[in-house]
Amino acid sequence: MADTPTVLFIAYYFPPLGGAGVQRTLKFARYLPDFGWKPHVVTVRDAPGIQDSSLVEEIPTQLVITRTPGLSPSQRLPWKLRNLFTRWFLVVDEQIGWLPFAISAGKKVIASEDSIRVIYSTSAPFTAHLVARQLHRQTQLPWVADFRDPWMENPFITHPTTIHQRINTRLEQSIFHEADRVIFNTEAACDKYARKYPSLAPHKLVTIPNGYDQEDLPKEIPNRQPALAFNIVHYGSLYRKTRSSAYFLYALKQCIRNRKFSPGRIHLRFIGNIDKETQGYVDQYGLNEIAELPGYLPHRQALAQLFSADLLLLIPSYGTGSELFVPAKIYEYLASQKPILCLAEGGACADLVIQARAGWLASPKDTSQIANQLVRLYHLWENGALKIDPDLELIASFERRKLTGRLASIFDELVKTAG
Repeated sequence: MADTPTVLFIAYYFPPLGGAGVQRTLKFARYLPDFGWKPHVVTVRDAPGIQDSSLVEEIPTQLVITRTPGLSPSQRLPWKLRNLFTRWFLVVDEQIGWLPFAISAGKKVIASEDSIRVIYSTSAPFTAHLVARQLHRQTQLPWVADFRDPWMENPFITHPTTIHQRINTRLEQSIFHEADRVIFNTEAACDKYARKYPSLAPHKLVTIPNGYDQEDLPKEIPNRQPALAFNIVHYGSLYRKTRSSAYFLYALKQCIRNRKFSPGRIHLRFIGNIDKETQGYVDQYGLNEIAELPGYLPHRQALAQLFSADLLLLIPSYGTGSELFVPAKIYEYLASQKPILCLAEGGACADLVIQARAGWLASPKDTSQIANQLVRLYHLWENGALKIDPDLELIASFERRKLTGRLASIFDELVKTAG
């Protein structure tokens, strides 16, 4: 292992923190040794957020992790007040207080390990890229910046003044011009930034999508026959303004009110970080008998729920700019080979569902269209005809180990060029 090159990971979100953003980084770190690279992760210690101890078990025993302190606004503050403080005074993101600690730790790691050949940073938070930029400037090591979500092209990020916007714009520009490679997880985002920064060499912007880990998938699915209820599962976070369950739940209520199917023959489960609005609509529409909100579940436990579903509900973000986003969970949806009802009219997420032959679409805010699809799919299920013919070759291309190989090839190329 002494001759194995090391890549320095700058990643704020890492187990025991849970959530979709952790998965990409964890899987890269887990499988890079298979491709001749040894990661050393610099992350934060005792960070607030969803905790998933089951992910700690997936960390390879040989992985070296440096955990640093970090300053952030108190979680006791109401979210609106904390968000207001972050936007006005922290400017970049809530985790900017991690910057000096991560830079200091990164310097020490680079000074003590002669085998480090590449710096890799992943956002959000965008602070991670600012840490890597400083280390890159001081060491001239090749740097790869991975954007799990866009920054200035993100329609869900707003700035209180033009001064704040200019600061963030200049920071983004510096990252795109100074990093040796910039990675996106959708072709749509990569293409948009290629148009935004036409002076960049075409090979500098790369797409590596999110994916699924074959090792995480359930080995056996409980036999649910005969099925007593049409089991619909949604996995992932919901938000009131950008990814709401309101339209789907209203459509479901209308189906039951119009006696399109019996409430005793349908079961709905929302797994993940679910907003208070969803519970409110469940109460308001009298859906408590059929809707279950277990909250966040350990990753593999959540996957078991996906694989036992009859229909997977996918609610992507909607609104201007949402066409750039593909929720990370969609790849595990695809791996399950279960039918998907995707509430989207177009964009990268809808395109992937259709391309993979994995399900059907409905307009995200058209409750009549959603209701019609629900009734149609329910009757198909009732007759044993709810089936898809997925593109297995396409789905297999999203396996985490294969995607990690693409990342390793970027590192190899940069080292070869630098040498």
